[in-house]
Parts: sequence; C-alpha cells; structure tokens
Amino acid sequence: MEFKDRLKFLRKEKRLTQVKLGEMLNYGYTAIANYESGRNQPSIPDLKKIASIFNVSMDYLLGVNDIRHPYVIDDNSAKFNEFRRFYALLNEDSKSELLLYMQWLVERENKMRSVVYYEDTEEKNNVQRAAQEPEEYR
Repeated sequence: MEFKDRLKFLRKEKRLTQVKLGEMLNYGYTAIANYESGRNQPSIPDLKKIASIFNVSMDYLLGVNDIRHPYVIDDNSAKFNEFRRFYALLNEDSKSELLLYMQWLVERENKMRSVVYYEDTEEKNNVQRAAQEPEEYR
C-alpha cells in the first residue's frame, strides 16, 4: 500500500474528513486531497505529525511495512505472564476469539482518543457509548 492509500485508509478509519485533518495539520483540505491523490507528498515534519495523529509508525504510514506499532515493549510483568499462561491453555478457536476481542479493545481505545476531534455531539456520544465498559451497556 502506498502513502496516499494508507493516508486515506487511516483518515476514514478515524472518521476524519479531509477538512478536519487539514485543520489538525494547520493547512487546507486541498493539501490532504493532493496527498491522497498522489499529486503531492508531505514534508518529514508533517509526516511525523500525521503518524502521531493516527498513532502509527512512519514505516506503516509510508507503506514500508504493515506493522502499525513495531516497537512493542518486552513485558515481563506478572500480569502479562499470567496472560501468557492463560493464552497457552486456549484452543485455536478461543485464541481467534481472543484476538478479535483484543482488536475491539484497541479500536475502542483509539476511538476514545479521537473523541476530542469530533465536534458533532451526536457522533461524540455514539463513540463514548461504544467505549463503555461491557457491564455498562448490557
């Protein structure tokens, strides 16, 4: 995937318009449209800002690889070791289900981080409702 495609994908994933992303970067939506069409390329400082907004590595943003977060901290904490122990006890179907749940949790956290970017109160309330603890919405 090229930068232009990755940028458009990430922008839509975060439910940002070209106008809103342009505002976050302090320039007009036409700059974003030009990036997404491949007519222009951002400067390195702007690439850093874009990667930060979407919480991805620059390698991922530029399409060098498909690893969003390559610098995972080696965790030897008691909680993580307990997670490993329980994970090892699961069958393959349960591991797949756990992976889906973990992806949902990450998406929920990303949505909560992006709530500040939404000005539409109804959209903001929907995101907050989706990010509630499971016990709260049952």
